[in-house]
Amino acid sequence: MTGASGTAAGADALSRLWREVVTRHGGRAALTDGRRTLTYRQLNLTVRAVAGRLAAAGAGPGRYVMLGALAPLDAVVGMLGTLAAGAAFAVLEDGLPESARAARCARVDAALLVGRGAAPGGTDLPPWVDLSLQLDGPAPESPGDDPGDRTAVPGGPAYAMFTSGSTGEPKAVEIGRDALHGFALAAADRLALGPGDRWLQLASLGFDVVVEEVFPVLARGGTVVCRADTAVPDPQDLHALLRDLDVTVVELSTQYWREYAHWLDVRGTTTPLPLRRVLVGGERMDPDDWRRWERAGRAALVHVYGLTECTVTSTMYEGPLADAAAEVPVGTPLANAEVSVRGPGRHPVVPGEVGEIHIGGPSLASGYLGDPERTARQFVAGPRPGDGRLYATGDLGRVLPDGNVEFHGRVDDQMKIRGHRLEPASVERLLAADPSVAQAVVLADARTRSTLLACLVPAGPAPATPPDGVLPVTAEQRARLLARVTAELPGWAAPQRLFWTGALPKNAHGKVDRRGLAARLATESRTESGPSGPGAAPAPGAPAPGESPAPASAASEPLPTVLRRFRVLLDDPEFGVDADFFAGGGQSILAMRLVTELRADFPGTVGLRATTVFDHPTPRRLAHWLSAARTRPRSASTPFPPAAPKEHKD
Repeated sequence: MTGASGTAAGADALSRLWREVVTRHGGRAALTDGRRTLTYRQLNLTVRAVAGRLAAAGAGPGRYVMLGALAPLDAVVGMLGTLAAGAAFAVLEDGLPESARAARCARVDAALLVGRGAAPGGTDLPPWVDLSLQLDGPAPESPGDDPGDRTAVPGGPAYAMFTSGSTGEPKAVEIGRDALHGFALAAADRLALGPGDRWLQLASLGFDVVVEEVFPVLARGGTVVCRADTAVPDPQDLHALLRDLDVTVVELSTQYWREYAHWLDVRGTTTPLPLRRVLVGGERMDPDDWRRWERAGRAALVHVYGLTECTVTSTMYEGPLADAAAEVPVGTPLANAEVSVRGPGRHPVVPGEVGEIHIGGPSLASGYLGDPERTARQFVAGPRPGDGRLYATGDLGRVLPDGNVEFHGRVDDQMKIRGHRLEPASVERLLAADPSVAQAVVLADARTRSTLLACLVPAGPAPATPPDGVLPVTAEQRARLLARVTAELPGWAAPQRLFWTGALPKNAHGKVDRRGLAARLATESRTESGPSGPGAAPAPGAPAPGESPAPASAASEPLPTVLRRFRVLLDDPEFGVDADFFAGGGQSILAMRLVTELRADFPGTVGLRATTVFDHPTPRRLAHWLSAARTRPRSASTPFPPAAPKEHKD
């Protein structure tokens, strides 16, 4: 969407749509973070000021502007301003190592890197543009230059998003302006969005879900509700945001939604009254979880399915879910997507038969920037006249009698971790670069369903590893082995648990049997080396391995309860009092679950958040924090804390 003016005759569809929205809804709130609110008229003027600054610095058609170090509201303005300059945007996620930032800028040949304040450190980065002057202070009162309507090229690029590559190099998927325009309208129509809708922006700014959170609701005159920063809120804080900001639509990853649902179950409450749609996607949804949510009478669920290469979302499913359904369908296509299930020779299979899901239509990406060979492999021609260009998703599925598509896994090893697509080879390559590793295999951790584990074959002298067993790496080995991974990939791509093995199981074709390896790991005792391992003495008052501790009897003695929660959550009956939650397989989503359980155990606690677990990652340290916070244990007669003043809306 670009800056609005009434004079440009050659504006592309995205520009025309924005102009119409601003004209029709100028006085309505377009963008807010709870502290600052911009109407469509104010946002348009601010966007044009940003566009003028970027155009003067060299942004223009076919050029990429890299957005970095921006708060969510500023990032949305930056996206719109970039499009208004006729350019395309890409985003640097928080926490990326220096080498990854440089690689992403190089992949899109970024003309500019924009943000606030001084230029970031590091080499091989494009020229820096400080947008503080355009982003701060009141919105302009009169229109300035409008570069977007003069320079926007119909069919040109709108943005690029990065996905994992097997070689370790990020893949940059380029989405065109026409595809973005069509998606915004198709998603808005399917969700029946209108001027009264308020969509909470939660996704990482480098994740393509942000496009779904911003453009469809703006296309219908609604409001994008931004967080103050990029931190992921705990379920309790998410609930408060939804309630206090009168949010009507929100999109959650499957794991995050599961934690929010659990928090609602524990509290015995429901979703805030204004919330009418909860989109969920990124990983398989458990049908029992879906039915439990429906029975509770909460906001309607929408199961979304799509790939970055097809402009975010291609299908949506809304319940109710049949009692006999073994899977939650991914739904039927949006108006901008053509979805088919195909077999050998890419010929469509009969309804009910499993094949590879293919997506066609105007939603398709231009391709992978700088990688024509991969583009040719993934974006293919159908065998029949009229098939047009198709994207081979690598996902298996079938079409149900009612026309909904049902997901049935992958044709390759690609996986999704917390909604992010990952090719395991990208991590395996970095682990195997260590001289001590001959081979590495990366799997999804079945215990957490949201983290990775790695199994390593030693290259030389190594710990005594039984041929058919595994041995956890030491803390020192773990730090060394993960150094390359954390230097080149986002934190979610780093395996939380690593094991040595004497040999990897093979299938009949001589390839690694990943399912067999996963089964082997599932049957192994989960131990950690060092003083917190199986030989460690239990802490005073702590239960012996396998025993369930009694509830804490005083605020000064929460350790038994805390230790029990760690052990149950990490599925490790021998987890030690000084063992690290994150080294044992924990991550942010599991930290949220831990906090939910501990709030139920100690309802008088003030300030307990997932960030507390990051700061106090062992049972002993977290129990000490709870004692210092003057907690009181929960008894059978102790209710949950009183509801917040606005809880009556639930």
